[in-house]
Amino acid sequence: MTQAQFDLEQAWAGSVPSRWRWSRNKELLAESLSVSPEGTEELLSVSHLTGITPRSEKNVTMTTAESLDGYRLVDAGDLVINTMWAWMGALGVSKQAGIVSPAYGVYRPRPHAPFYPGFYDYLYRSTPYVMEMTRLSRGIWSSRLRIYPDVFLSMAIPVPPLEEQRAIADYLDRETARIDTFIEEQQRLIEMLRERRFALRVSVALHGTAQTEEVESPLPWATKLPAHWRVVPLTSVAELESGHTPSRSREDWWQDCYIPWVSLHDVGMMRGVKYLHDTAQRISDAGIANSSARLLPARTVVLSRDATVGRTAIMGVPMATSQHFAAWVCGPDLDPEYLWVLFEDAMQPFFDSFQNGSTIRTIGMGDLKAFRIPLPPLDEQRRIVEYLDEETSKIDMLIEEAARFIELSKERRSALITAAVTGQIDVRETA
Repeated sequence: MTQAQFDLEQAWAGSVPSRWRWSRNKELLAESLSVSPEGTEELLSVSHLTGITPRSEKNVTMTTAESLDGYRLVDAGDLVINTMWAWMGALGVSKQAGIVSPAYGVYRPRPHAPFYPGFYDYLYRSTPYVMEMTRLSRGIWSSRLRIYPDVFLSMAIPVPPLEEQRAIADYLDRETARIDTFIEEQQRLIEMLRERRFALRVSVALHGTAQTEEVESPLPWATKLPAHWRVVPLTSVAELESGHTPSRSREDWWQDCYIPWVSLHDVGMMRGVKYLHDTAQRISDAGIANSSARLLPARTVVLSRDATVGRTAIMGVPMATSQHFAAWVCGPDLDPEYLWVLFEDAMQPFFDSFQNGSTIRTIGMGDLKAFRIPLPPLDEQRRIVEYLDEETSKIDMLIEEAARFIELSKERRSALITAAVTGQIDVRETA
């Protein structure tokens, strides 16, 4: 076994075919340092998901430099590596000319080198080769690893016969296209199921589970309501509480903390979660005693009122809240789970009205006190909640199943690429 073969022994699942030879990247590629004098060429993006694509086709929020002169030139067939994110697989062989950040590495095939771009795009982005680049990268922290040109060019690389490289690339183009199509179909199915789920929950929350006479609704977010339902101020059936954040300067108020305290740190975990049983932060008895916040009972419904308006949950245990949340302690005529359904789904368009352009306004206490809701009889509220729990659980199971299919397909795609670029699949027999 040569040193080049030994270098990749741990990275590859098995030995490559004996008809393949081993080489070094520097025998196939040379670093290109050519830069654009004016920066007018197509700016390219380097992604671990999609490889090399025009930046104009990506939904990128990061700003670019005012001038792109000095950016590195890329020709079709060049290998481009994001030096900072190579350990994540942010690299690929470009299918078009353009420019990339001067912080990226650009490697051009040597004249007459047995380098078929399609094959090596799959190989360099394959899991074992990315793992090998990660192993050889330098840096103290995993998120700061760098693969430098001297290291990359010295790495070993298998070199199949050129005709076999083309055959492997063609085979993977066909097979991965089939897998990608299936993944896209499953993603569309998930979106359709989510839309169906939302529509069902809104419809049942505002119309009930049985056909009854309906009348025009006085609510801006509900066109019609069953005639026997009432529309009431929310404060008439639930006690409104506002949260508070005690002073951080008093360290003793934030010591020996054991009381769950709902804050903006919990907003992310609230989407679709009915009961909140724990929080990211906790507060002490002293903190509550020296603020206007108070310990609220279990089954209190909380609603985020600024930053991310409209996230909601039911307290699974007694908790306190920050000033970013409003809370309703429901009275005997209002089931907390029905109020949660209204907040979670039916009232979301109403909450969206508090967004002005890119700025989300706080829902003030005056607006909170003015909330009105439809109020079915209590037993009907509970039937609505039970029906939605049953029906949405069926949809959620279908969503989870589709998500599992997507993950399995991605794993199969990755395994297929690895097997093909290491010669474990003889594509000459599948052609």
